[in-house]
Amino acid sequence: PSQEGVGGKGDRATWTQDALASSAGALSSITVAQPLDVIKTRIQNRPFDSPESGVSIMTKLVKNEGIGGFFKGLTPKLMVIGPKLIFSFTVAQHTIAYFTTHLAK
Repeated sequence: PSQEGVGGKGDRATWTQDALASSAGALSSITVAQPLDVIKTRIQNRPFDSPESGVSIMTKLVKNEGIGGFFKGLTPKLMVIGPKLIFSFTVAQHTIAYFTTHLAK
């Protein structure tokens, strides 16, 4: 199978291109997962014998805090986890490209 690469010319992405793509990927993945993380945390923090379900926790969250309540804690998470993901995604892409090129010979 041929690998087209950047622009369809077979060129490999530069470090900058990989870093920018990794930034977008990290930001997106953390942002998409944040609402579920907020609900999970609230379920874990409720009293053990509480019969409150995840759906009722979600309903109460929207009623009391609005949709923005699903994204509480997003900024610190982006600041802590974001750089780790960006670094690991960028290094992974370049490592994959390196081994693909050198093992194909």
